Amino acid sequence: MSKNGTKRDGLVTYHREGHVGFITLNRPEKRNALNPAVWGSLDDAIGMAEEDAEARVVILQGEGKSFCAGLDLSPENELFSVVGQGPSASQKVAFFREVRKTQDIHTRLELLARPTIALIHGHCLGAGLELALCCDIRLCSSETLFALPEAKLGFITDVGGLQRLPKVVGKGHAREIAFRGHRFDAKQAQEINLVNDVYPDPEILRAKAMEMAEEIAGNPPLAVQGTKEVLLFDEEASLNESLEYNAARSSMIIPSEDLSEAVIAYLEKRKGEFKGA
Repeated sequence: MSKNGTKRDGLVTYHREGHVGFITLNRPEKRNALNPAVWGSLDDAIGMAEEDAEARVVILQGEGKSFCAGLDLSPENELFSVVGQGPSASQKVAFFREVRKTQDIHTRLELLARPTIALIHGHCLGAGLELALCCDIRLCSSETLFALPEAKLGFITDVGGLQRLPKVVGKGHAREIAFRGHRFDAKQAQEINLVNDVYPDPEILRAKAMEMAEEIAGNPPLAVQGTKEVLLFDEEASLNESLEYNAARSSMIIPSEDLSEAVIAYLEKRKGEFKGA
């Protein structure tokens, strides 16, 4: 399956290879910097991934030299037409609505039913890092630079980074990253658990990401997707609520054809063939 484009001129594309879907930021001449048009195209691509029943894992990646350089600071970014209006109640309401719309797109990625892997190289800055934090797993190449530079630029990180980053790296590291606005390298990113693994270059990174994605995709999809739902629920619920939901969600997929196939395949020492049924 290949859907190389969206309704917004291919600023973000979606396609699938086997059971692995790919959402690709496709603005390499701008290092995939984000603006409302790109976010809109990203929303379209996420929708394609949601509707693709054959996708069992989704990889988020960036075309060109960088994963994402963050917010597009060029004058043609239409967001600045809202910011540049004279301070007024209507200007503040308009900006608030733009931020909430963008937050919802990031959350839609986070809640995607399939496991997601962020494939990070080059730069992962600002809103780009906020986007990567929406993925379940983050992998990067050794030259990658990370930052939340908003404090240096005079505004507040506002599309989910301040909420998601502490859950990943802890409060202390999150506060340092947000307050300083400094750039840090892949080695430090791994040390604070921002990324799962670091690879020598983008080519090896992609190969290793595909190995991981195909391994996940090879598992019974009902079990994998149910596991993600429980993990997401657990982040917002009390222990008892999460345990109850966990029990209810587990009972939804037992018994299943995939469960029988998994047991037989294990006993026969072969790879299972799973249908999501």
